[in-house]
Amino acid sequence: MASNFPPKSSASLLVAVVFVVSLSHCSCASKVVLRSGGYEGVVVALEDDLPPALCQDLIAGLERTVRAASAVLFAATRGRASFRDVTVLVPSSWGPSPPCPALGTLGDAAGESWEAADLRVSKGRHPQHGARPWTLHSRGCGHRGDYVSLGHSSLTTNASALAGRQLARAWLEYRYGVFDEAGAQGSAAHPPHYRAPDGAWKPNVCTNLPAVVANPVCDPANLTCPLSLTKEAEEQAAAEDAGEAVERAKRNVPSGVTSLMGLPDDPAVTQLCDEGSHAREAPTRHNLLCGGRSVWEVLRASPDFQNNRDAEGELKESDVAFRYVRAQPPRIVLLIDDTDVMNVQKRWEFVRKAVRKVVTYDVPDGHSVGLVVFDSAAATKYPLTRLTDGATREKVGSSLPRNPSREPHHKRCLLCGLREALRMLQQDNTGSGAGHIVLVTAGGGEPLDAARADEASRALTAAGVVLHAIVYPLTEKYPTPGAGLETVAALSGGRTYIVPDQGIGADSKLSMYYNLLDSLYTALAGVTGPSVLPVKVHAAEHPGGRVAVSQGTFALDPHLGADTVFAIFYYHVTHVGNLIHLVSPQGQVIDTANMQKEDANINMITVRLAEAQATAGQWHYKVENRADSHQALYVQVTSRPRARTGAPHVAVRAWTSHPLSLVNASDISRPLALFAEARVGVAPVEGAKVTATVTRLGYTDNGTKYEPIQVILLDNGLTGPDMARADGVYSRYVPGLAAAKYSVRVDVEGEVEGEVFTRHVRLGVVDVVGVLPALDVIPPARVVDLRASVLAGSGGRVAFSWTAPGGDLDYGVADRYVVMASRDPAQLREGGGRLLEGWPAPLPAPALQQHTLLWPDFGVVHYVALYAVDEQGNTGALSNVVSVFVPAPPSTTPAPPPSQPPAPPANTSAVREGGAGEPVLAALDTRQLAVVFGCVGGFVALVALVACYCLAAHRRQRKSAQAKKAHEVHETYAVAVATPTKLGPPQDFPDGGKAPAKDALGKDYMSPVESWSASQLLSSRHDPKRGSLSARSDDASDHSASTKKSYGDSSAANDFYADTSAYPYRHDAFLGHYPGPADQYPVPSDHYPPPGHAYPTPTDGYPAPSEGYPTTPTDLYPSEGFPAAAEARPYVSSPPSESFLSVSCEMLPPSHGPPAYAAYPSYDASLRSSTSSKVPPPIPPKPKLVYTPEPYIYDAHAHDAPAPASLLAAEKRVRNITMV
Repeated sequence: MASNFPPKSSASLLVAVVFVVSLSHCSCASKVVLRSGGYEGVVVALEDDLPPALCQDLIAGLERTVRAASAVLFAATRGRASFRDVTVLVPSSWGPSPPCPALGTLGDAAGESWEAADLRVSKGRHPQHGARPWTLHSRGCGHRGDYVSLGHSSLTTNASALAGRQLARAWLEYRYGVFDEAGAQGSAAHPPHYRAPDGAWKPNVCTNLPAVVANPVCDPANLTCPLSLTKEAEEQAAAEDAGEAVERAKRNVPSGVTSLMGLPDDPAVTQLCDEGSHAREAPTRHNLLCGGRSVWEVLRASPDFQNNRDAEGELKESDVAFRYVRAQPPRIVLLIDDTDVMNVQKRWEFVRKAVRKVVTYDVPDGHSVGLVVFDSAAATKYPLTRLTDGATREKVGSSLPRNPSREPHHKRCLLCGLREALRMLQQDNTGSGAGHIVLVTAGGGEPLDAARADEASRALTAAGVVLHAIVYPLTEKYPTPGAGLETVAALSGGRTYIVPDQGIGADSKLSMYYNLLDSLYTALAGVTGPSVLPVKVHAAEHPGGRVAVSQGTFALDPHLGADTVFAIFYYHVTHVGNLIHLVSPQGQVIDTANMQKEDANINMITVRLAEAQATAGQWHYKVENRADSHQALYVQVTSRPRARTGAPHVAVRAWTSHPLSLVNASDISRPLALFAEARVGVAPVEGAKVTATVTRLGYTDNGTKYEPIQVILLDNGLTGPDMARADGVYSRYVPGLAAAKYSVRVDVEGEVEGEVFTRHVRLGVVDVVGVLPALDVIPPARVVDLRASVLAGSGGRVAFSWTAPGGDLDYGVADRYVVMASRDPAQLREGGGRLLEGWPAPLPAPALQQHTLLWPDFGVVHYVALYAVDEQGNTGALSNVVSVFVPAPPSTTPAPPPSQPPAPPANTSAVREGGAGEPVLAALDTRQLAVVFGCVGGFVALVALVACYCLAAHRRQRKSAQAKKAHEVHETYAVAVATPTKLGPPQDFPDGGKAPAKDALGKDYMSPVESWSASQLLSSRHDPKRGSLSARSDDASDHSASTKKSYGDSSAANDFYADTSAYPYRHDAFLGHYPGPADQYPVPSDHYPPPGHAYPTPTDGYPAPSEGYPTTPTDLYPSEGFPAAAEARPYVSSPPSESFLSVSCEMLPPSHGPPAYAAYPSYDASLRSSTSSKVPPPIPPKPKLVYTPEPYIYDAHAHDAPAPASLLAAEKRVRNITMV
């Protein structure tokens, strides 16, 4: 058989994975089975704190309630399922003899425990559910829940029929993963009423019971408006609750009344909703989590009903049989690998010390312990012995040989060791407690191939024995993940822990020894239960060679303080100095010199605090650290709960979404999810800080260890994967893990009774197999808290809020949202609807987002949903569907009576269920809104009138000043200036401004007598607030300080204004390009005055058409003096009236166009700001006697060519001479 499963064959590994996964579904999903319509293997556990005086009433009430629930289940499942066999685990504190006759004969528990029970009966009351049954469900639709819990007081009353219906509803959720089909008061996510497609209010419940209608006595839009029952239905429910009606569920009521998941308290309801009666558009929790499927659709998909669909009505209700057992101390076999691999460094010495420490100090009294070693064969070193005193513990703990065998490691026979351990358990007569095997074996090669793993798993299952495996040490630098020892342990109900090999030379590091101790302690907690062993509240490593005194803190919560032990583990006793001080929360310094106890056999120094000394709060400690630089000291603090009657204890547990700890990296639909539950009694711990540390085992390619991954677990109820908000379960997906072995640890820090507590849980090893996709294929998370709220008095505005989902599940940020709207919610679920645009970009998860828009339709119900898309195009699942109904504005608003109380929150509120600190959209009274808006509107109108008056006066003043300045006369120069007194149709500038029309530019020119004075030209030239250009005497261009100031830091630092290539020649007739030879220049009547007015004729200065035009780019504009764009020039220091650029006439050579044509026209957009309309001073032409125009030749590449140096050198400095 072994030849068919070669250990190193990839095909055999695949077969093994398929086998163990299929086996896990049948053996690990649940111990409860449905056979011939009866549930068998149901376990009910009573809390240990329940007093024996309650025994008789508690047992009698339990049996009545379970039988009533069985009858309700039989009717709800249409005759397919009911309870048949129930095992009740009674408290061990009730003594060896039955405390009441109702128990009958007590048997011994065979693996039943509080942690593994299906139904838990607790002493305390849940803060939300009270004593009624409720289900903890940490997984999604169709998956089994964690457990059902109920308070013991619900069993000691006479309302057994009511408790039975409630228990039946909780059992259906626990067994089949179905959820509430009714809204809850005060819940914005699942309100009591909702808008139907026709606009009417409907009760948010899946039922065909006529007694349930929209409540007529309160506003259905109110979140506090409850569902309404008719008087007859209320009287019938009250009569049955009082025990006046038949307690059985088989009553003469209308057939087909639904739904038990929505109205479990109504005695008339006996059925579950199916496809015909299910309301898919109702915003119930079941519809949200199950995608609109009915309860019966989910039930039919479960293994219980897949093979007996035709059995409806053919089965009979089972009689419930009860069996009462009490837990017995478990039996433990330590199975140790002693091959030659243990003979390296200090490996075997650490094993002997660790076994001695666990047996001598940790295993509780009354437990039986045996010892077996194996190499190529197995041998018993100490038989199973009940630990009753210190001498017995010393004998068992010291029974390992002083040296391991010399048998090669590759010849080890793990299956031989398992057989010997199972034989020891089967032949034991010391007790009948559950059997556990704690295996310690070296890594390096898979100890079990597929065939042997199959044999070992079947043998453990048949014997009912749990295997806890510890790989010590892991010698592989690159461990290969896969189905093997870890899977065998998981199939039996145990876990696997790995201790990496760490050593230097002939020494092993102390970290390897402490990790082995911690692994054994964690495995022992899995044997005894976490409530039996002391709680480890602190564990820290203090490396040597760094500081002389190591310091740290630990917290003791009020529930702890009994048997508090402060322990120090060392490699050599000389590594611990004389100073060991403890500082209490009250500041008391405790010198532990006379309190220390040293045990050299296990390298440990302990300080035990009395219960009176161990006060709650933050403790400090100081330890003198003399360890070598490659060694360290480890500090550990443990404590037990105080013996206080009625005081609840903090309980923390953790688990993964993959029971076998085998994750397929290629399957992105089932990523690894981590869970942790924190409770004080039955109450959830809210607001805790829960951190999971995921560490990849082995080494990187450069020989270093992998950095741990810190994952913050959340209790937000966003179903990805956390199912319910504030239920004490914290969870998170861990996507994108490459194929490897990983160790997982969870740290919990919370607060109880005002004091901080800490807990640490090791989850063991997780194997990730398969190939991680090369591309990003992980979609964004689903949005499940989309809310829509109509803002009262806003004219139809609707506010939406939701939690940002992230780009890869709930990590990072998505790229965009796709929002759809439709009149039919089914169309949205099928991918249809109308796209809504203009929504904001996603924020990083898990930020709260909001968006408000004006809704266009009144009096019509619309449905809105969205989903997120990441950068790679991966789309998340469709969100929950919300309805939007904007009522038509009323013509009149009646005044409410004076005694009317304030309206509670509206149904459309964006308040989240159970949320705090989130947006609340409150609605005001209509009359109050009218007063507020009237006052605000009147004030705004008054301010607008005053502003308009001031603006008009300012414009009149500016026009008067411009007209006066435009008519000043200069005696020497006669330059035609366009003064736009009358504007035609506006024309856009390239920079966004408006240019005056041609008509305005073609008239009202100044006469030769009307000119600018010399003082005005000089003031424009030397005004520090205006930009200017000049030429230095060295024939090089220069920029004045005023120019640099006007154009900002960019031109001042780089000695230029702007790139000339970005601003081509501008002209009304040739916008955006230079005029080419083919272009037709405008006629004078369009752009220039006729001859004889202000511009000279061609004979006076213009070249004839045959003479051509200049060809060099500098002939067009100076290469360095080109003005920057208006949007790039901050005129911050200039007032609006002086924000134009003034250009001196000195810099204009004769080749820059016609002498009388300004190089910078008054309508050039690059010379004006967006806020000013003042015409700049004109640029006078140069005397015709000094400069002779040169021909202008068009060159299409003139603006790209550099300016010739010869032309720049030829420029002459011209003095600014004012002619009078």
